[in-house]
Amino acid sequence: MTSANDYPSTLETSQASNHNVLFTTPTGVSEGSTITITFASSFDTSSMTEDDIDITDDGVDLTTASDCLGSEQASVSIASDTVTIAICAGDGGAITATSVIGVEIGTNATSSGTGVNQVTNPASAGAYFVSIRGTFGDSGSIILPIGGDDSIGVTATVPSSGGGGGGGETDPIPADVDSTAPVISSIVVSSITVSSADISWTTDEAGVSTVEYWPTGSTTTSTVARSGYYTSHAISLSGLSEGTEYSFTVTSVDSSGNSSTSSTQTFTTLDETDPVISDIDVVDVTSTSARVTWTTNESADSTVSYGLSDSYDLSESDGTFEISHSVLLSDLSPGTLYHFQVLSTDASLNQAFSSDQTFTTDSDDAPGNVSSLSIEEGDGQLILSWVNPTDGDLVGTRILQCLGGYPTGPTDTACSIVSTSLGTSLTQTGLTNGTTYYYGVFAYDEAGQFASGALVLGTPQASEEEVPSDGTDGEDRDGSTDPETETGTPTEDPEEETDDTPPSDSAVSCGDDVCSETESSESCPEDCGETDEPTSLGAEEGDLSDADLIYLVADESITLETTRSGVVEVLPTSTLRIAIPESAISDGVRTIVLTVGSDTYLMRLDDALALFLADLTIPNVQTILQVSVLVTYESGVTDSVSSYLHVVTPGYVYQVIDGEEADVSTATVTLFENVGGKLTVWDGSPWSQFNPTAVASDASFGWYVPNGTYQVSASAEGFDSAVSAELAVRNSIVNPRILLALIKEEDEGVIVEEPSTETPPGEVAEEPTDVASTLLETLFDALPTDVARQTLETIRGLPGVEKTAEISTPVLAISAGVSVIVLSVAFDFLPLLQYFFTAPVLFFWRRRRKGYGIVYNAISKAPVDLAVVRLFQVRPEDEATGAHGRLVKSRVTDKGGRYFFLVPPGTYRIQVTKPGFQFPSDYLKEEKTDGPYLDVYHGETVEVTSEGVVVTANIPVDPSQAEKYQAPKAIQQRAFLRKLQHGVALTGVIASIVFAIIRPNGFSILMVAVQVAMYFVARRLVKPQRPISWGIVYDKDTARPLSRVVARIFEPKYNKLLETQVTDSKGRYAFILGPNQYYATFQKEGFKQTQIDPIDYSAEEEPKGFTDEVTLEAEARSINGET
Repeated sequence: MTSANDYPSTLETSQASNHNVLFTTPTGVSEGSTITITFASSFDTSSMTEDDIDITDDGVDLTTASDCLGSEQASVSIASDTVTIAICAGDGGAITATSVIGVEIGTNATSSGTGVNQVTNPASAGAYFVSIRGTFGDSGSIILPIGGDDSIGVTATVPSSGGGGGGGETDPIPADVDSTAPVISSIVVSSITVSSADISWTTDEAGVSTVEYWPTGSTTTSTVARSGYYTSHAISLSGLSEGTEYSFTVTSVDSSGNSSTSSTQTFTTLDETDPVISDIDVVDVTSTSARVTWTTNESADSTVSYGLSDSYDLSESDGTFEISHSVLLSDLSPGTLYHFQVLSTDASLNQAFSSDQTFTTDSDDAPGNVSSLSIEEGDGQLILSWVNPTDGDLVGTRILQCLGGYPTGPTDTACSIVSTSLGTSLTQTGLTNGTTYYYGVFAYDEAGQFASGALVLGTPQASEEEVPSDGTDGEDRDGSTDPETETGTPTEDPEEETDDTPPSDSAVSCGDDVCSETESSESCPEDCGETDEPTSLGAEEGDLSDADLIYLVADESITLETTRSGVVEVLPTSTLRIAIPESAISDGVRTIVLTVGSDTYLMRLDDALALFLADLTIPNVQTILQVSVLVTYESGVTDSVSSYLHVVTPGYVYQVIDGEEADVSTATVTLFENVGGKLTVWDGSPWSQFNPTAVASDASFGWYVPNGTYQVSASAEGFDSAVSAELAVRNSIVNPRILLALIKEEDEGVIVEEPSTETPPGEVAEEPTDVASTLLETLFDALPTDVARQTLETIRGLPGVEKTAEISTPVLAISAGVSVIVLSVAFDFLPLLQYFFTAPVLFFWRRRRKGYGIVYNAISKAPVDLAVVRLFQVRPEDEATGAHGRLVKSRVTDKGGRYFFLVPPGTYRIQVTKPGFQFPSDYLKEEKTDGPYLDVYHGETVEVTSEGVVVTANIPVDPSQAEKYQAPKAIQQRAFLRKLQHGVALTGVIASIVFAIIRPNGFSILMVAVQVAMYFVARRLVKPQRPISWGIVYDKDTARPLSRVVARIFEPKYNKLLETQVTDSKGRYAFILGPNQYYATFQKEGFKQTQIDPIDYSAEEEPKGFTDEVTLEAEARSINGET
C-alpha cells in the first residue's frame, strides 16, 4: 500500500485507546474482498464489537453490520485481536484504487453505531505492530511505540527584552542543548514485488533517513540513505531476490546528531514462480491401493486428483510442505485403469500441475483355500468340516462330489455340486456304505474367482458290533507267548472309541508313552522321541525338483529360501502360496495335487503369472510338515517332488509370575530396521503388514521381512518397555521372545505393604509354639546323661572326627541352599515364603471365624493351598483400557484355601495364580453361588464404599489341562522328588545335630536351626497329606495290586479332567472330591480300561475321599495276536 498510519488517542501502557487507521490502497477493494487489521497479541481487544468500528472511503462512511445479510455495504467482526472487514456484494461498497481508507476503532466510531469500548494498550513498554492484510491484495505494517506518557518535551531560545532608559543591549541567554533522539513510529513496508519494496516511517522531528537490510540469516548487509531532513521518511529497495525473507532496521538522525534506530523488522518478497514437478512414479500397487510419489524443487503441499477418466472425480491431499511427496490412494477397484494428476502449491500459492498419468491396479487375487478340511465317516453318511479363508470378499464354497477320483477343478462336469453356501461343515446322507467318495472344496469370491481347491475323501461304513474274543492278549491258553507279540510287532487298536473312553481332548496324552496324532517329536519328545530336522526329500520321480517349488508370503512379495537343512521355515497361521513355474511342467497336464501335512489341495494355473499355485493357511502348531506335489498327465504319466515346511515358534511377549511365564496380550510391538548403522521404524506397507502392531490374544507376533538386521521393541500399560537383541535375519522371519517386567510399585506411588499384623474382627489367636526348640529339648532329655557323655567323648577322640566335622558344617550350609533351590523350582516354596511374611496370622494361628474368602477347586470344591491372591486398585483409566490397575496387597492361602484383605474405600480387582490351576474359572463363569460358596468371584471389580471393610470373595479356579500337570510321567517325577526332598531334609537335620555335638560352636548350632526349619518346610510342601483310607486297583484274574495304573477323575458336564494319579507299588490311589458329580477312568497298558460312572457326591457337605476298590481285566488276544 502507498502509505499507512495509525493515530491512537494514547500510547501509554495499559491505557484504553481509540485508534484511527488511515492507509492508501493502490489496488482498491472489490466486492467480496476482505481487509484485516491485526493488533499485536499484547493489545486487549476482547471487549470490542461491531458498533465500535467504522470504515470510511475517502472520508465517506460505509454502512456496516455484523454480516452481509442485509443492505449494509460492509460486514465487521473482531476475533483474536484481528478486525475483519468484508465488502458486501451487490450493496455498492466497492472501494476504488488510490482511495484513502479510514478505520475508526473505539469510542470515536459513531456512524453505524455508537462505540463504547476501546482497545487496551500492552502492559509493557516497547514497539508493537499493527498489520494490514486481506484478500484485497495490499499489505503493510505500522509500529506503535507504547510506553511512558503522552507529554512532549519542548526546547526554545528566548531573546532578552530591553532594559528601558538608555536601551543598551544585553548578552543573549544561551539555548538548551538538544540531546533527544527522534522518535520513530508507523513503519510501513509497501509496494512489495518479486525484487523491490518501499519502506516508510515517521519521526517526531526532522532527521536524515537510512535503511539497513539483509537476507534473514545472512551476515552481509546493504544500506540505502536519503539526504535531507524530514519527519516523513520513504526509501525504496531494489534488486531483491524473489520469494526471500529480508530483515531491516530504519535509522533517523536529527540536526544535532541524535540518532534513533528501530528494532529489526522483516518482510518477504513475492514468490511468483510455480514449483517444478518431476520424477512422478506409482509404487506399491495392489488390487485395492497404490502410492503416487513425485518431487518438487521447493517445499510445497501434495494433492493427487484421480478417477476412471481425466475428469478426476476423486482426490487425496497432504498439507505438509515438503520436497519429496507421497500420497496413498486406497479403496480402489481391482484390475482397473486409473487416470491421475499431481498438484503442488507452495507457500505463496503458486501451483504446478502434471499432465495426465495412468496406472492399473492389480487384479483381485482369488481367495485362499479352506484349511483343516476333515471328513467323519458314518453309517451311510459323511460329515465334512473346514475353516474358511479370511478374504474379505468371500461369498461361499462350491463343494463337488465325485466317484472314481478327485475333481480336476471347480467346473469338473464329471462331479456333482452338492453345496455352494458359505458354511464350515456339510453333512452328506443317503450314501452307499463301502463306496469311496471324493470331494473338492473351492472357496469363491464376489468376482466369481475360485481357490485352487482343497481335497478330501471318505468311505461310509456301517457300525460294527465288537465281538469279544475268547483268547488272551498275546498269550495262548497254555501260557505260551504269541511270537509276533514277543518280537514287538505292534498291533492296531480299534479306531472307534467305546463309551468307556473319555473324550480325547479331556486328557493330556503327552508323557503317556503313546505318540498320538496331535503330538510330534517337537511338541512331545517324551512320547515320540527327538528327531533331527529332516532334509528336503527332493525329486521322487520325473523331471521336477525341489528347486522348482516357490514359497511366497507377505502378499506374494517375499520369496522364502530353503535353509541349510533343506527346509523352508514359515510362521503359524500365516498365508502361504506354493507355486511351480508353468515352464517346469510338461504339456498335457490333467491335475497337480499338493499335499501339505494331512491337507490336500489342487494347484491351479494362473495364466498372467505363468504359475501353477495354491494358497493355504499354515496351521497354528509348531511342527514339520511334509510337502508333496504329484503331477498327473493325460497320458497317465506322473511326476512328483517333495520338500518340508518347518512351522517355527512365533514371537512372544511375556511376563514371569511366580516363576511361570504368562502372556502379555495387551502389548504392542514395533519392528526397527538397521539401515546404514541407524535404526529406523520398518515400513511394513509394501509387504502388506502392519508396524507397529498389537500382539495376538496369546501374545504372539511375527513378521515376514527381507533378510537383514532388525530389532523389536515391546511395550504395554503397566510394564517397562523392552527391546530384543539385534536380530540377523536370514530366513525372512522376525520372531523373538521378549520379557516385560512390571513397573515397580514405588515407581507408580503404590503402597508398599509391610508384613501383615492385622487380625480380622472376632478372631482369637493362639500362642505360637517353638517347634524346633521343643524337638531338641525332647531329644536331649531322652538320652541318659552318663551314656551320652561317654559316647560323645569316645566319638570326639576318634582320629579325623574333628576335621570331618569342620569340613561337614559348611557342606550342610550348602545342602540347605540346594534344598531351597529344589523346593523353589519343583514345589511351592516361594509362595510359602511369601505366605510366611505377608500373612503371619494365617500362618501361625487357625481361624475361628468365617470372615475370610476361600480359593477352591471349581470342580472338586476342595480348598487350594498356597495360591497367590493379589489385590489391584482399579482407576477409571484402568477400567477403560482393561488394565489390572495398581498392585496394593497380596496374600497366600493356607491349607484351607483361606485369605482376606482389609482395605480402604475404592475400586478393586482380584487375581489368583497357582501352578496347575486356571483363573478365572470357565467352569463356573456364569454362577453367582456354588453350593456353600457365596459371592463367587470371576474377575469383576469390587466396590468398597466404607472404611474397615474385609474383602472375602470366594474364588473358584479350574484345574489346568496342561500336559506338565496331568501327564503320568510328570506325576511320577513329582512323587519321586517329594520322597527325595523329604529324605534329604531329614538327613540334614540328623547330620547337623551330630556335628553340632562333635564340634559345638555358633555356626554349627545355627546349621541345626536351619536344617530343622528346612525339614518342616519340606514336610509342609512335599509330603502329601495322608488320606484316611486308600483305594486299591487289583488284577481281576490274580487279585494282586497293580502299580503304575493311570487313574483320572473327570467332571461329566464339560468333560473336564480334574486330577491324574498313578498308583504306587501297592496299587493305591486316593482322590479328595467335593460336592459334585464325577466319573473316573483307570488305564494300564495290557489291560482293558475301566470306567466308574457316575460318582455322585452332590449331596455331601464337605470334601471326602473317593477310594473304591477297582479291578482291571487283562486284554484278551487270539492266537494271531489280534484283539
